[in-house]
Amino acid sequence: MGKIADYLKNYNNSGTAQGYYSAVYHFIDFIYGKQRKLYRVGDGEREKYEKLVDKYLESKRNYPEDMANFVVSMHDRPPLTARHTFIRVKEFFNYYNRELSSKDLKFIRNKLPKGNARTMERDMDIETIRTILQHLDVKGRALVLVLASSGMRINEALSVTLDDVALNVTPSCISVRGEKTKTGDARITFISSEATQAVNEWLKVRGDYLRSSAKRNNGLVKSGRGGKKSGDDDGRLFPFSDQNASAIWDTALGNAGLLSRDKTTNRKQLHYHQFRKFFISQLSLIVSKEIAEMLAGHSGYLTGAYRRYTKKQLAEEYLKGQHLLTIQTPKELQEIESEFKAKMQNHSEIIEDLVKEKIALKQQMAANHDEMKREIEDMRFVFNNMYLIADAVEGALKTGSDEDKKKIIAALQKVSREHPVKDSHGPNVMIEIPKEYDWRTPAE
Repeated sequence: MGKIADYLKNYNNSGTAQGYYSAVYHFIDFIYGKQRKLYRVGDGEREKYEKLVDKYLESKRNYPEDMANFVVSMHDRPPLTARHTFIRVKEFFNYYNRELSSKDLKFIRNKLPKGNARTMERDMDIETIRTILQHLDVKGRALVLVLASSGMRINEALSVTLDDVALNVTPSCISVRGEKTKTGDARITFISSEATQAVNEWLKVRGDYLRSSAKRNNGLVKSGRGGKKSGDDDGRLFPFSDQNASAIWDTALGNAGLLSRDKTTNRKQLHYHQFRKFFISQLSLIVSKEIAEMLAGHSGYLTGAYRRYTKKQLAEEYLKGQHLLTIQTPKELQEIESEFKAKMQNHSEIIEDLVKEKIALKQQMAANHDEMKREIEDMRFVFNNMYLIADAVEGALKTGSDEDKKKIIAALQKVSREHPVKDSHGPNVMIEIPKEYDWRTPAE
């Protein structure tokens, strides 16, 4: 095992390892000239690079100066790519005791291209994805719909095994193993019912694909264009390499008329990684961005946030936004669904207001009922007192002195004029008094 392979055995993530391979190969090409015929390094060429790494480590070259010149040579590359390449080469040689002083590091970093990613990407929206799907076979459709509805990285999706996928639950759940993630943290995510259907269709022909792939590989071995493979099923949901995945994607983009490259960086303007952005932005329209970022596996959301939710809660939240991750639903139906949801929300608010009004009305009626009861009690009390007063007046008129009687009659006449009391029987206050003392007859 060479030094490059020995160093990279520490990285379980295939995407990370590939990044280090690419960076070290690029450095060796800069120092000794290009060692590969094509962009990708073949099996026979790997050994050549391993020998050149040994040669470099055994030589007495000026390492800080080589690194500074290497960084300058990357000025035509995107700034973010150049920085990552520099960091990976630096870490690789640190491992083998070739280190840079803080002064050297500062000098070299100042020579790195300024800015971030320069590639002008095209929008990865539902219409674009729908167009691409029309030019994919069953395995390509399944892969794209899984990526769009799960937020997984392409290397994560290609490492998922059949045992990691639960298609018999709603929504279908995928366990992403920690050794295959960029952060090293295991997590779960979900795929839409549309993606589930596509995966089920793919599983029907997956065995045929493996057998056909093995036959094609035998032909490559005979012609000397490929190495022999075991032919065993490794249990992955998508049992093909990232190179195959890239070829599937590029062919679909070309057939759809969407294969374009940035004029500055020469990078594709539509790529697999954009499905993560699509997933997060779409799902965040309905559920919290924290949950969308967490399901997509962003490192800042996989600690305390992940522990706050149960699997059931995450599934319930995902189902709320699943329709926004569904690609094949016609735009008209999506608009109708959105309008319906908006109307239902409006109706829900109206019903809630009506319920509140009904409760307030019942409370007001109850309050009015209590008030009426108090008024009736007050009236009963007044009438009872009137009877007592009437009895007292009647007794005074019968037994009192003439002077007292005159005063009482004068007072009652005044009350009768100011507050006449009438009913169907004419004047009546329910007091039986002698006729000669009836105050309802004006005094002479």
